[in-house]
Amino acid sequence: MRSSTHIAWIVGSTLATAAPFDLSSDYHRYAPRAEVISWKPCENTNRTILCGRFEVPLDYHNPAAGKASLAVARYPATKQPKKGTLFLNPGGPGASGVDLVISEKSEQISNATGGYYDLVSWDPRGVGLTHPRSGCFNTSIEEQAFWERTIPYNGLEARGDFTDQADLDAFFDQVPKVDELMVKLGRKCLQYSPDTFQYVGTTATVRDMVALHDHLEGPDKPINYWGISYGSAIGIYFVNMFPGRVGRVVLDGVVDPVYWANVPAHQFWAVSIQSADRGFLGFVKACAAAGPNGCALASENSTAESIASGLWAMINSAYQFAKEMGGKTWYSSARMRKHLLGCMYSPTDWPMFAETFAGISKYLADPSDASAKRIKRSLDLEIPPPRPFFRSNLLTSRQISSNGTRRLRDYAFHAITCGDAVDAGNVTTRMVFEELVRAAREVSPMFGPIWGDAGLYCHRWPVRAVERYTGPWNKTLSNPILVIGNEADPITPFASAKKVADALGDSAVLVEQDDYGHTSLAMHSACTLSILERYFIDNTLPSADMFCATNQTLFAGSGVTNDTIGSSNSSGSGNNSTSGSSSTSSGGLRFEGIPLKKLLVAVVTFGCAFVLPLV
Repeated sequence: MRSSTHIAWIVGSTLATAAPFDLSSDYHRYAPRAEVISWKPCENTNRTILCGRFEVPLDYHNPAAGKASLAVARYPATKQPKKGTLFLNPGGPGASGVDLVISEKSEQISNATGGYYDLVSWDPRGVGLTHPRSGCFNTSIEEQAFWERTIPYNGLEARGDFTDQADLDAFFDQVPKVDELMVKLGRKCLQYSPDTFQYVGTTATVRDMVALHDHLEGPDKPINYWGISYGSAIGIYFVNMFPGRVGRVVLDGVVDPVYWANVPAHQFWAVSIQSADRGFLGFVKACAAAGPNGCALASENSTAESIASGLWAMINSAYQFAKEMGGKTWYSSARMRKHLLGCMYSPTDWPMFAETFAGISKYLADPSDASAKRIKRSLDLEIPPPRPFFRSNLLTSRQISSNGTRRLRDYAFHAITCGDAVDAGNVTTRMVFEELVRAAREVSPMFGPIWGDAGLYCHRWPVRAVERYTGPWNKTLSNPILVIGNEADPITPFASAKKVADALGDSAVLVEQDDYGHTSLAMHSACTLSILERYFIDNTLPSADMFCATNQTLFAGSGVTNDTIGSSNSSGSGNNSTSGSSSTSSGGLRFEGIPLKKLLVAVVTFGCAFVLPLV
């Protein structure tokens, strides 16, 4: 999803090199396109994964624009006869498809689909090792200086539910500064990557996938695709742009295409987080049920309400901590809100999440404590930014180079989101700020005040894609597709999945999965996995929409499951149980007695720490 990154799948630590993707010394944008992919084994991988480059037109309607060179990776089918190629995208926008295929997740996807497909993914335009890249800065020092101590970088500082008038006044005082920053960003990006950004966007990515399929399988075979999070947007565009070419297509963790492509982009955030409070309520209920032996945030007498109150108190403590430090601090209320939202993506990480926040609470209470200082140093080891949908330190997402300096990130997150967006019209930066306040008041008091979505920049982004598909979204498809949504998905709500499936009518089957986390893969469901397997092996789907339960243990050893705490769907919005005031009371958490070593392990490996891009 465009604001997050989501960590339902955790990628291992194997490090591959970029050698198979090196551009030839005579590469030129306006030279004739290569007709074939020169596949080579991906270096430093233990499996038979192949890497290469595939050249496509920058503008499918204007050959004079030149070409792009896509970084592509393929995991071969493990069983015969092969049923075809299955294209994948892990989300973002901005996540590397190459990293996904090179990771151990390709083996898991292969097993889930029966092993009968070549799995192929690529770095979309502007992403990773694909050329041209969407860069905006010459050095990391220049980039850091540009963003330092700004709301888009540090986040929005607010107590409680963001109703304190002093916080609101301080926030709106930043409108002129942020507006100027956005304008400067657009200029820098155009200067660093001239004549590039207009060729970046989802419509072009779909055409690239079709071209890649035609090269690998031929134009007569249907196209198979599995899109996760923002990857679902690619799938929605594809099935409506090419309804007669649809094979077996899965949309999982679904983006609302109307809010993505048809309305002002800054309105997307409030739609995205409409189920996030439900996930938070599930977390605190599960923690209370697990008790102190299962959840580090619980005491013997904890309730869901007391744990939620304690976390709200921590937000206020982090706010005060940052204020006392004059903004020069490693932790703040903004960072804590991002951490909280990030951990709603992956229920598997909830025990580690609880341990980490226990350590942070200890530091905020007494920064001079020796063990608290060690916790802080461990948290400093975290390396932003995150990778959407899954963490990776493989080919394209390495942020630290061999000499220890930070690599420059690309700005595909902004370029793709805003390239797809409607024209800015009369949208102003103040209207963007007002939308965040509305999200806090009407949608989620905890997660509304987060600056993370690229749509917040689009009214000042100077470029739109040369081709933008804007619907319709209800075409009749040559093969029915599978649409999956979680009831408590924190960033792609079930309502979006239902909206997409309803629009497609008989061309789609909807699976409603009763669980927490981002995408159906966040928690195990034998029901959902069985549907996926039958679809990919036999092209068989249920005759009607399905409800799939889960029964995964939420806190190891506790026996706490979704069933034992009540359905994620039965809790309502969760705002009444999770809303916080601007009080700075210490709350009801009890974190004593946790071994320091255990805390340090948790904070170093805290997978949910950076869910939203920093800028």
